Amino acid sequence: MSNQATNMLYVTPPGDTLLETLEALGMSQVELERRTGINKKTINQIIKGKEPITQNTALALEKVLKVPAHFWMNLECRYREHLAKAEQAESMKLHAEWVRTFPYPELARLSFLPAATKIGEKATNLLEFFGVSDPKGWEQTYGTMDLELSFRQSTHVQQKRGAISAWLRKGELQAEQCSPQDFDETKFKEAIHQIRSLTCKSPDDFIPEMKKLCAEAGVLYILVPELSGMGISGVMRWYRGRPMIQQCLRFKGNDQFWFTFFHEAKHVLQKRKKDIFIEGKNAQHEDQAREDEANRFSGNLLIPEDDWKSFLEQFQNPKSSEIKAFANQIDLHPGIVVGRLMREEILAYSHPARHLISKYVWSV
Repeated sequence: MSNQATNMLYVTPPGDTLLETLEALGMSQVELERRTGINKKTINQIIKGKEPITQNTALALEKVLKVPAHFWMNLECRYREHLAKAEQAESMKLHAEWVRTFPYPELARLSFLPAATKIGEKATNLLEFFGVSDPKGWEQTYGTMDLELSFRQSTHVQQKRGAISAWLRKGELQAEQCSPQDFDETKFKEAIHQIRSLTCKSPDDFIPEMKKLCAEAGVLYILVPELSGMGISGVMRWYRGRPMIQQCLRFKGNDQFWFTFFHEAKHVLQKRKKDIFIEGKNAQHEDQAREDEANRFSGNLLIPEDDWKSFLEQFQNPKSSEIKAFANQIDLHPGIVVGRLMREEILAYSHPARHLISKYVWSV
């Protein structure tokens, strides 16, 4: 047992010490009432631990019992803290159902949270992680995001909601460590085109550059590992006055990674500050027109429409060598071209060109 836990077992009401002091002096509660002016009923309630020692009471006891007021106040403070912690520990047990909505073992493995086995400990860690005092605070903060409504209904909606909120919160914590400039739309448009030129580089090279270019334009760019079954590839929302693009660390391919980034970049330019745009498997959106606009923007930015049409007119069933030549011509990674060919069902997902798609994996 820890020292803190051991100390908590021996915290007693200040009234116990008061009673011991009176007995040592041979003074009755009636005499203490006469000398201090404190009602006997109040004295009795203090001794039973039902009434707190106030500053005025402590000063009166100091004059009569010759025991410093700060001594009585320290006893009172420690005792009330003990009661509050005991009450909180008991209430934590009642949070079991809420705790089970989160994939706690995975959150601990990814270092989102400390490892824990007891429900009360898990609840405490989750509340500290989310920066709320109780599950109601979590509901009022993350429930307003309508995370359930952003996804098609399934038997695991509640678990999905817990995982998504944890993933979003991890992004918030990272964002709070950043100090970007104020959002500048013109700079961000320029940054988007500069970032597009990075698709042929490795993650170790392009990620620091992406973050730098975004930050200079006042956009937070955050990478957070995906939680199992979450089904999210990216999110754009405004966080504390600045646009924030958040993506996962486990992507199936560089084609999806880059398409998602520029899709979210378009949402930044749409400047819908009260909306949260979630992209991924089973996501659904109230404003499909804005989603379609973001899809077109991302697709055309990566592969200009005229170039795309010309390529398809020339090659109905392009080979890997032809895809690489086209990608080189437009200064783009060939895997991104392959990804679009597959999404538009021009190439089968089993086509040999699938090997041109790069896999991005970062250690967590």
